[in-house]
Amino acid sequence: MALSGFERVRIGIYNAIDDETIKPENIFDIGPDSKTFGSTVSASITNIAPTTTPINGSDQVWKTPGKGTGNISVAFVANTMDKIVRAKILGMDDKDGYQTISSNTEAPYCVFELISHDAQNEQAKARVALLKGRFSLGNVDPKTNTNTTVYSQDNLTFTAIDRNDGKTYVEAIEDDDFDIDKYEMDVFGQKITNAGGVETPSKTSSSKA
Repeated sequence: MALSGFERVRIGIYNAIDDETIKPENIFDIGPDSKTFGSTVSASITNIAPTTTPINGSDQVWKTPGKGTGNISVAFVANTMDKIVRAKILGMDDKDGYQTISSNTEAPYCVFELISHDAQNEQAKARVALLKGRFSLGNVDPKTNTNTTVYSQDNLTFTAIDRNDGKTYVEAIEDDDFDIDKYEMDVFGQKITNAGGVETPSKTSSSKA
């Protein structure tokens, strides 16, 4: 799917490791009209397809297995992600105004949706969703350059797994056949877009699960 730009992401946090439902207050929107939560820069999805290794027999290729998905991961870069959202998706302990990663830290399972535009018709949104996985912190790199301020971005990695129903990856172009209600029910388990096609306003950073 050829894409144009990178408008926003939506992240939904599952209730528990064994509970694939999401509370509405645990769906977070990072995009141009959600200034509190920052803005998106890039997302590189790799290893969607499984590695195909030919199996030889009788002096020829006998079979080339290629079922399922690969080890899907996303290298995600954002500007100034809200600290509360960042802490929630990384499973950080958040109290007394600071966040901690410890030997007991375990990131929750999340849905990770990327919203771009169709390269052929840039008026149409393009959506890619990884239906279950965990975020991990890549690096933190404060820096400076003589008398010029250099901004350090948030670098996270999302590692996907199969959802309990076996689904892993979804992609869609918002054309005449696209049904936003069915799509969101499949991806998030609930409708989160207003009837007019406008994204539901983001929660404030003070929202608690």
